Amino acid sequence: MAAMLEKKSTRIRKEEIIQAALDVVGRKGLRSLTISAIAATAGMSEANIYRHFKGKDEIISAIADFIGSSVMGKAATIAAGSRRPLEKLETVFFSHLALIAEHPGIPRFVFSEDVLLAHPDVAQTLAARINSYVETISGIIAAGIQEGEMRQGISPRETALTLLGMIQFTALRSTVGGLPGGIADEGKSLWQNFALLLR
Repeated sequence: MAAMLEKKSTRIRKEEIIQAALDVVGRKGLRSLTISAIAATAGMSEANIYRHFKGKDEIISAIADFIGSSVMGKAATIAAGSRRPLEKLETVFFSHLALIAEHPGIPRFVFSEDVLLAHPDVAQTLAARINSYVETISGIIAAGIQEGEMRQGISPRETALTLLGMIQFTALRSTVGGLPGGIADEGKSLWQNFALLLR
């Protein structure tokens, strides 16, 4: 029992470190991600960080895994559910935007030149996850067309990429402070218009 409690404590502590790292990236960018900055944000010692991660590179890999499971993994779970395709698509869209609102560091991390150039293994992992994400969304759209909920003639893959483009540009505008009403309000307007184009 004690061993189980210890493992749970380690898992929770790792999650706290990843959340703190994402917070640093969201506020200051990836170049400001240091063990010292993570420790200060997480409210723990640097030694405690090193008890759970070998160093910054391992934390960067853990952030990529967190993004993969939080965004792409959640989309796959939604896609496998019993809801109608259009409702699934809407849920994926708003779940993704909500995650970005909660963690502004996610888009900063994914599109960071430092990740793409200095961590090619992480970049490859993210690319594979993104491709899987596109396939998941394309599958939802294809089902919507087949069931008559979305109109014939639209391409599932290109429509999926259009949806992701809306998310990406909304995240970019939010990052540079171009969304006075916030991500949620912008998302509602974008979705209402996008849904009309699907029918």
